[in-house]
Amino acid sequence: MEENFVPSYKNEEERLKIRKEKDRKDRIKTIIITTVCIAIAVVVFIVGYTLININYSKYEKYEEKMDIYGFSKVYNNARANTRDKVTKSEAVKMILSCVYNVPDIEGIALPTEETYSNAIWVEYAIKQGILTKEEVNEKNADDKVKYKEVLVWLYNVKSKILNQDLDTEAKVKVKDINAYNADQKLAIYDLINSQVITANTKNINGNQNLYKGKLNELIINFAEKYNTITVGNARLNINEDKIPANVDSYPYILASVQKDIYEIDFENSQNEGFISPIDLYKDNKQYYSQIKNFVESYYSYLVNIDYQNISVEQMKRKLKKYAYEEFSNKDLEEYVSYVKNNNIKLSGTVTAQLPCIYFDGENYRVRTKIECKVESSNTDENLLYCDLKGNNVKYKNKEFEVYVDVIMHKNEESQTLFNVERTIHSMMVKSNSSIVSVGD
Repeated sequence: MEENFVPSYKNEEERLKIRKEKDRKDRIKTIIITTVCIAIAVVVFIVGYTLININYSKYEKYEEKMDIYGFSKVYNNARANTRDKVTKSEAVKMILSCVYNVPDIEGIALPTEETYSNAIWVEYAIKQGILTKEEVNEKNADDKVKYKEVLVWLYNVKSKILNQDLDTEAKVKVKDINAYNADQKLAIYDLINSQVITANTKNINGNQNLYKGKLNELIINFAEKYNTITVGNARLNINEDKIPANVDSYPYILASVQKDIYEIDFENSQNEGFISPIDLYKDNKQYYSQIKNFVESYYSYLVNIDYQNISVEQMKRKLKKYAYEEFSNKDLEEYVSYVKNNNIKLSGTVTAQLPCIYFDGENYRVRTKIECKVESSNTDENLLYCDLKGNNVKYKNKEFEVYVDVIMHKNEESQTLFNVERTIHSMMVKSNSSIVSVGD
């Protein structure tokens, strides 16, 4: 039987056909595998990105308040961006800035010869026992800070600077609490119990590098809890019924100020250059204590005069420190003589209604409550200094309460605001029928 003969080109064609089929299947397999890998990667990315955003989103609400309270500009890059990491010395600076409500600490801390980042803040914190030289120094000042480190420093500030009572009882279950030393545990429990830590209390994750979102949470909650953004012993309002309709015009509102007082219109609010209280606060908050003192001291003297001991020299001595301009001897002599001749004796109190301080385009104004009682007087006109300089002012009642937007100016040498001579009647922002200008 004769064998079938297969030409060589036939074998080659078959081989190529098989090879093409194999290559086609390999390509399909590769495409499938690649597609699956890409799909898995996309899913992992989306899930990871979503989880990260969910984690960050808890803290983004604090960014706006950091700007309003003037804390954002204290960061090294002057931004409170939630996702940014924080250095050791920067964290110390932010904590002290929150406690003292200042953008710099030069007026509080002594100068230092150290030149590393934020050295004056760190050296002050060390002297106050907030942290040790080993924790932050020239070598590690710019290293990323751990969350657990900041919690201890904030806890120490609360105890050693603010002298606040501590609550370290284990009232909540913290899953990773055994990962921390004794000091860290105390800080964690206290800051959770005092609601300084609110966004995540189940798992602290204190060994992670701290990002600004978490620090912003601590700074804002701490400042509001312990009223560090207010002046003196003033307390933030927490009663919803006392929130004024124009609350967005203020950096905060106080429990001691009636909401209708906050709601009084600002003078010349349509003027070019007008600066509302919320915008003025962030760049000038370090002066508010002094502003309050200057307003209250100046006008308290004016509503506490006594014909039995008043003199030109006394008035100058008591008022000069707080006045924008030099007093006229003629005006002072005229008023002193008037007080003595009419046996005028007044007693009263003056309270600045913070943080209602604004710029009307020409003048700085401080909303102020003035209460006065006429203890003695032979007249019901021109009882207060400056009344004699304009239209006569008549006081119909022996006791009166007025709200005024006190006018203040800066001098050329400092950022301090000083009182400008004006009649109280001319600065009234809430009508009072018992005080009228005779010339009206």
